[in-house]
Amino acid sequence: MIFISTSMYSEAVPFIKKLNLKKDLRCNKFQVFKNVDTTLIVTGIGKVMSAVAVTYLFSKYKLKCEDIFINIGVCGTKDETLQIGDIILCNKIIDYDTKRTFYPDMILKHPFQERSIETVPTVINNKNLEIQGQLVDMEASGIYEAALVFLKSHQMFFVKIISDHLEADSKLKMKSISNLLSNKSLEIIKWINEIKTAFFYEEDVLKNEEKIIVETIINRLRLTTTMSNQLKQLLKYYKLEKGTFDENINVYAKIQCKSKKERMNYFAELKRKII
Repeated sequence: MIFISTSMYSEAVPFIKKLNLKKDLRCNKFQVFKNVDTTLIVTGIGKVMSAVAVTYLFSKYKLKCEDIFINIGVCGTKDETLQIGDIILCNKIIDYDTKRTFYPDMILKHPFQERSIETVPTVINNKNLEIQGQLVDMEASGIYEAALVFLKSHQMFFVKIISDHLEADSKLKMKSISNLLSNKSLEIIKWINEIKTAFFYEEDVLKNEEKIIVETIINRLRLTTTMSNQLKQLLKYYKLEKGTFDENINVYAKIQCKSKKERMNYFAELKRKII
């Protein structure tokens, strides 16, 4: 299942139309729209409300390793190199209130720019405000923490569309937001369909001998559970793209990792080769 969240209905409209989503009348706490393989929830604005909405949605499902969650919405930026309408995939999430930092796992290829985002408690229209993130929104950190109870980090993606440069008069109308998202929705949907391939795999995508290689790599590199899950997903993605493992992969089944530092270095190196 693909799960999508937007904070506002105006952000959801282009995806509801293009994915032919129908309103789920059984959900009376939040607006939920769905088809056979996609569910979208309109969370409301703010990190608390969005966290509640995500928890409400996920508690209704028995989530699986092939499920994907994507938060989509507009954001502001103080980065003048970014243009209105640019699509950004967030590689770092900062909570303005707590100063906590979160790092979604960027394990799959994508066509977008990457930036950090900071979640703030109120609308910001002042470039001089001391914020660390290159982008600004009001939901990402709350959504990430709530979703992490149900999903692994590599199953979550935060896609933002630049709507303003934090100008004092940058108050967007709902119609403008829908138009902005509509112009970019096909590009985002195309990418979603591409990453579905990496997650919606058949269990037998790997041959028995390839499964043995995967387990050998995990044991020899002494990978943590989180690293192991990432590696399994990446190697299935690699197999679907390449058709088979090659020496770039097989060589790691012959390495014996001796320290935590070596583990981190080898794992980072292996991820670079796969991605």
